[in-house]
Amino acid sequence: MSKTLKRYLKDDFKRRLGDERAVVVLKLDKFSVERANELRTKLRGEGARMTVVRNRVARMALDELDMKGAGDIFNGMSAIAYGGPDGAASVSRIVSDWTKKNKDTGVSVLGGFMDGRKLSPSEVEILATLPSRPQLLAMIASAVSAPMQQIASQLNELLAGVARAVDAVRESKEKAG
Repeated sequence: MSKTLKRYLKDDFKRRLGDERAVVVLKLDKFSVERANELRTKLRGEGARMTVVRNRVARMALDELDMKGAGDIFNGMSAIAYGGPDGAASVSRIVSDWTKKNKDTGVSVLGGFMDGRKLSPSEVEILATLPSRPQLLAMIASAVSAPMQQIASQLNELLAGVARAVDAVRESKEKAG
């Protein structure tokens, strides 16, 4: 492959990545076009992308994007998945679910890159188990609102108790009167 073509492929790959600095690298063995399209469709549904790229081109592009060391993950026929609402976390969730359902496809996680450091396959798997950003925000909101709901409930009960006591006094005065 000529240097000019490699440079073009590198620049195209950098353009595709854009501002994305969190990626998951996949190893593709016995991977058919049909399965590739199925995985790409699944990723696109979540706003993510997958690109099959030559290892040498990926290494050069990632080094230029200040993702030093990420290129070391590439081994054999590889693809890079990126994007999504939560970056590498959402991509790892999608890929992990898909590979569990399609074990015979030969797709496995080689690793990833996030927050300036390389991730091992086990770390990418752990990332897949983390809740998504909306789920985390919902958990925080419920944790913050739970004490307020308890206070409101107790205050409401206190006021209802006072109202019952006043009503009982009124009833006793009406009977006596």
